[in-house]
Amino acid sequence: MEEGGRYKSPPAAHKCIFHLLNILGVLLQVKHATGNLPSPFVTDHNTVVMLIAVLLTYVGTLKTANILQASNNTNIYELMNNISLLCGTLALVLLVLLLVPAFGWFTLACWAVYFVIIGTKSYQTLRTLCADAVPYVRDKMKELMRRLNGSEEPQNEGV
Repeated sequence: MEEGGRYKSPPAAHKCIFHLLNILGVLLQVKHATGNLPSPFVTDHNTVVMLIAVLLTYVGTLKTANILQASNNTNIYELMNNISLLCGTLALVLLVLLLVPAFGWFTLACWAVYFVIIGTKSYQTLRTLCADAVPYVRDKMKELMRRLNGSEEPQNEGV
């Protein structure tokens, strides 16, 4: 934690993920450049589609975490940063699964353990966020219903 309550982004972890994604992507191109192997879109279509979805999610959550870090919202920032790290590492695992399937399945099992560890560590933050979100959404829904009914002023409920 940084002074003033702001968390530092772990840029080293994300830089490492980006470099490994680049290296594994090039290795995948080299593996399939010989012409003897069919495209991974043909042989491992589901894995490639998951890889694309995970990469898009990784970039989206990483950008969202950067925005939240700038707004000094530490709880949600931590959660989004954990999600982005999970997505980035899952993308790496899926690339390894495409390159070397036997080792890829092993890394997927290790990633699943990592996911459970991060999930248990993030449980309290998720619980707090959900507990705060429910009354907020309830109030907004009541306000919306009042506006739809034509009453702009808040009504006294049971007072």
